[in-house]
Amino acid sequence: MTNKKNNGLEYVKDLPGYDRGYPIYFENELVDHLISIVLELGAELWVVKDRLAHLEEILSENNKLSLADLQTGKPSELLQEKLDEERQQLVKRIYGRLYSKYGGDVAESEGAL
Repeated sequence: MTNKKNNGLEYVKDLPGYDRGYPIYFENELVDHLISIVLELGAELWVVKDRLAHLEEILSENNKLSLADLQTGKPSELLQEKLDEERQQLVKRIYGRLYSKYGGDVAESEGAL
């Protein structure tokens, strides 16, 4: 039976960096810094991909673009579903490798997202 308090995530206690006040995940601190860089670049990449997809949708529907449409509008439900799936695949493909020792490369997204 799954413990409701931690939603069956007891295994996270075995992951590096779990202990509070000890945010170092790898023996070499440089590796932690490199991973931070990869995480930041991944976040920035996703923002650009998301915004570009929305821009393309606006242009294909209206054949014109206003900055206000891009800043205040939202992607259609169909595009948002596609982006959600692409984001999950990106997270799994790139960040799953960080914890491949623990099965992160083959884990389902519910535990990671």
